[in-house]
Amino acid sequence: MNHTLLGVVAPWGQAAAIILACYLFISMLLNLVLAAALMFGFSWVREKAELIKRIRPLVNQLNEALTASQRGETLPQGIADNKIISVVSRVPGMVDGLSARAGTIEEKVEQGSNRVANVAIEVRARSEMVKAMARAFFLPGRRRKSPIFPEYATLVERAPSEVAEGRDAGDVERREEERPLEQEIVITQSAR
Repeated sequence: MNHTLLGVVAPWGQAAAIILACYLFISMLLNLVLAAALMFGFSWVREKAELIKRIRPLVNQLNEALTASQRGETLPQGIADNKIISVVSRVPGMVDGLSARAGTIEEKVEQGSNRVANVAIEVRARSEMVKAMARAFFLPGRRRKSPIFPEYATLVERAPSEVAEGRDAGDVERREEERPLEQEIVITQSAR
């Protein structure tokens, strides 16, 4: 009975041994690949850390140059040789000059825009004056029968139909209070 049992179990044992050997081979292969990837990854990180260590003295020199330039002192000899640091140390002085120049530019733009606005207002006023003078010269007997804003006309200037409808001076006063601000136009002339 042992012999028959061994005959049945032996192939299963050999199959299990082959599966275990394949599993062990694959896991060892994966471990080698992972170890190689970690080795290359850590060497790359070490190189980047060395680069950062090389940059640190430059950053310290830059900080020293910026503090010296803010105080108005000259740069130390070792720092002044580096062109990048010497240019960067001049930046705060340039920024102060730019803010002053920006203020003067803004003032000039404001003056120019005020001049243009005043000229535009004056041209419009003069053109309306010329139109009115031409109307008065070429059409002397012709007058406007209705005012520009009929709600401001007095009872005498109104048409008889409006008086007959019963509109009175109180109605005109109410309309004056309701007048929107968009209709008000102010024309100024500068002394320039």
